[in-house]
Amino acid sequence: MIKRRGVLAGTAGWTIVGASAVRAQAWPSQPIKIVVPYIPGGATDTAGRIVAEKMTALLGQQVIVENRGGGNTIIGMELVAKSKPDGHTLLLGTTTLATNAALGLKQPYDPLKDFQPISTVADIPDIVAIHPSVPAKTLAEFVEWVKKQPQTVRYGTSGVGNQPHLWAGLLLARLGLKMENVAYKGVADTLRDVLAGHVPIIIDVVLPTGNHVAAGRLTGLALASAERSSICPMVPTVGELGMKDMESAVFYGLVAPAGVPRPIIDRLNGLVQQIIKDPEVIKRYNDLGFVMTGSTPEAYMEKLKFETERWTKVVKDNNIKVEG
Repeated sequence: MIKRRGVLAGTAGWTIVGASAVRAQAWPSQPIKIVVPYIPGGATDTAGRIVAEKMTALLGQQVIVENRGGGNTIIGMELVAKSKPDGHTLLLGTTTLATNAALGLKQPYDPLKDFQPISTVADIPDIVAIHPSVPAKTLAEFVEWVKKQPQTVRYGTSGVGNQPHLWAGLLLARLGLKMENVAYKGVADTLRDVLAGHVPIIIDVVLPTGNHVAAGRLTGLALASAERSSICPMVPTVGELGMKDMESAVFYGLVAPAGVPRPIIDRLNGLVQQIIKDPEVIKRYNDLGFVMTGSTPEAYMEKLKFETERWTKVVKDNNIKVEG
């Protein structure tokens, strides 16, 4: 009887595996949808469309982008989290998979349980830049200048609780500085005031700020990346400045609803690895300020856990509060 039960259990196990393999072989059986949790036209939307275009060519099946902006990306992410786990609905995930939880926002899903990571795709690193009126050419000189000011120095960001703002909190603590955040509704407004000299510092992602650094309108002090940026190659990395643990970026990756069969996840991962090595894709992403990454599903999950813990501490230490 025991042996018979064992045989039956083994047979059931092979049946499950076999069914999963059959579903994987049949995939894709319909157009694939990549949900971008932002409105059309931005860098995230463009990044998603590049992936969709290349995936369409590789699969011979149409891959479309559906924009579902709003709710600090929660609307689009909920759609994917609650979709059928058959590999036909995917999400171009961003840093908000980690930062929304860190900020304590109410989410109708668990970002670490209701999504299956496929692969990271690209990073767009953070940068610190200052107006030329600030008498500093290096990060060290800037720190000394801030400490000598009689009043609190202000810095501009493109919002409260977004990834660059969280990194600003981490960076200032590391440098032993206390400054006041001036949060704008977007980077265009931030740059307008920084370029005019109304606010002396901007902390944001490398594009479009890096373009102004390259043109000499701003001075770049530090790039939160392992390698220098092609956008503004004159700016030293945090590693070069002795702060390797300060690398930080808005990161992008492809995720699926939890429960998608592993053979489909593996096939999707293989497609992403092909796409991010395509010279045309690399150039188009670099022009947007992105640095290509790529990972295993497991490494992507570990990154999400690390980033969630990292920013949760920053939120708590800096008493950062956002509505939602």
